[in-house]
Amino acid sequence: MPAPSIFIKDNDQLSLLTDVGRKFLGLENTKSTELAARAQALFKHLNRKLGFPDTSVGRENQESFNALLCTIYPEILIDIADLLYVQHERPAVFLNFDHIHMNLRKDASLLSQPFEQMDKVFSTLFSELVSLIKKDPVLYNDPEWVTLLSESYSFYLYQTENFPWDNPMELVPLNLKTPLLDVATGLAGFRLIHDWPKDFPNLVLADNMPFIIKGLAHFVKLSGKDNIEILNVDFPDGPLGKHYGCILTNKFLHHLHRQERQQFLRWATEALEPGGFLMVLDTDLECQILKSASDSEYRNKLTHGYFETLVEIENNFCETLIHDVRQIGFDVSHFDFHEYEDETDAYSQFPGENLSIKFIGFEIVASRPSAGSKV
Repeated sequence: MPAPSIFIKDNDQLSLLTDVGRKFLGLENTKSTELAARAQALFKHLNRKLGFPDTSVGRENQESFNALLCTIYPEILIDIADLLYVQHERPAVFLNFDHIHMNLRKDASLLSQPFEQMDKVFSTLFSELVSLIKKDPVLYNDPEWVTLLSESYSFYLYQTENFPWDNPMELVPLNLKTPLLDVATGLAGFRLIHDWPKDFPNLVLADNMPFIIKGLAHFVKLSGKDNIEILNVDFPDGPLGKHYGCILTNKFLHHLHRQERQQFLRWATEALEPGGFLMVLDTDLECQILKSASDSEYRNKLTHGYFETLVEIENNFCETLIHDVRQIGFDVSHFDFHEYEDETDAYSQFPGENLSIKFIGFEIVASRPSAGSKV
């Protein structure tokens, strides 16, 4: 039999929040008062959706969970969002125990066990909460929940400018005269909005995830820029009736199977203006991690939930993609690739325990053909 769930979708038993959790000591005296207020609102919203079973174990979990809530930090919103909606981009997410320990020391009544034991309990509760929400379509897609998290993410990045991704502006042509479309923009869209000059042509950011769409729209409002458009679009089919001087795909095509990539490339030939550029930055990193994860020992070390975000594609992704770009009729002006090998804990559920990764990263710059051809 499966282990009983820690949390239940029934707040008529034991409530998610108690008076201890509602103290939110960790959110006091913070510089980010708005983020702290959003964190409180988020857990009060969950309190209407979830609770604990009325058992001895349920009461223990309720007590421990509220000790965690009492000591949380404003950025826990970012940790939750990363795990729920963008784990394929930010796989390594851990509770900030330095902050939690500091707040535990403020209230000795919260210290029911040594720090090390409490850390394990807190990690389990946090992981189980996120896992429950991720597996439940109603909770995962709850509009109020998604809005709270997405706008909090936007506000955090606007306030801190803490963009942990490569700078996509490095790929943008300096002499751009017509709109640029960034396909499946994801988190990189925030950095593009931040860096996009107000005197540039329109920047069009396309994605299909409500968390990303809402977060980017909120970030555009905060930026005050009027030359940025957010599109809710599914790929490999893209928006029709619009043309772009440049289409950027930044670490997106490895999420598509080859037939879908070919479909996307054919669409791109129609969406680009004559002489427009397709710019591809990609890697087979996730494909290589997926291969390595055929070894159960390697897979068990991956951070929880990350394996499920990976898409199985052909081993020679780099070769087949450049072949298809040319076959469909693009004129390739630049193609460069490099092999990388590293030991890192960025994908490990155990901080400090490195995993071996070996992968290829590559760039393609190609222009629209004068006459489209078919595969």
